[in-house]
Amino acid sequence: MALIPTLVAIGLGTWLGLRWGGSFANLRRWRPVLPAIGLGGISLMVINDMVGPGGTPGVLVLLVALALVTAFAVLNLATGGMVLVAAGFGLNLLVTLLNWGMPVSTSALVSSGLATDESEALALSLNGGREVADGALLGFLGDVIPLPWGQVLSLGDLVWLTGLALVTASVLRRYEVRSAHRGPRRSTRGTGGYSQSLSALGRGPAPRRGPGLHPSRLGERRGR
Repeated sequence: MALIPTLVAIGLGTWLGLRWGGSFANLRRWRPVLPAIGLGGISLMVINDMVGPGGTPGVLVLLVALALVTAFAVLNLATGGMVLVAAGFGLNLLVTLLNWGMPVSTSALVSSGLATDESEALALSLNGGREVADGALLGFLGDVIPLPWGQVLSLGDLVWLTGLALVTASVLRRYEVRSAHRGPRRSTRGTGGYSQSLSALGRGPAPRRGPGLHPSRLGERRGR
């Protein structure tokens, strides 16, 4: 995983969450669905990046890790920003599966300082399920974005990092996205939701029960 960009995204999300009225106390109240799946996927990615094997074993570990994190994000789409996390890891999963390894651009390796020229970049042996490959299938989704401190990111990385910042802010604010099956978080008055309130407008006045305050009975009530 991209450690420095990840920390930057979390820091930015924390700043936004607190600025928008959030609190660190809300971290304890967040109850994600199946958190073990997400933690397992992230742990596999970190281990694979640090000491992971190359070749097919590394690709298999990377695919499993990406699938786990993507599944966790999909299960928790109600959290604001989680849709971008799912999309970003899903893009990485797609390009890795199609090319049986995350393709890394030689020009990106040179621009990031990991290689002095393209010939040296082609000779590099990468681990963690990555491989130096130009012209790969959907190669623009691979690691093609160089960073000045010797790191290369993919388009999917940028997407899920943006989502991570929004997720952090949403957790601090206890914000959840409205969904069709759950309905609005804050319903209108009464037990029904917004749509039920609107439908009631077309049914005319509710039937009168008892004398109430109908104008024809006001005289009777005053006489009593």
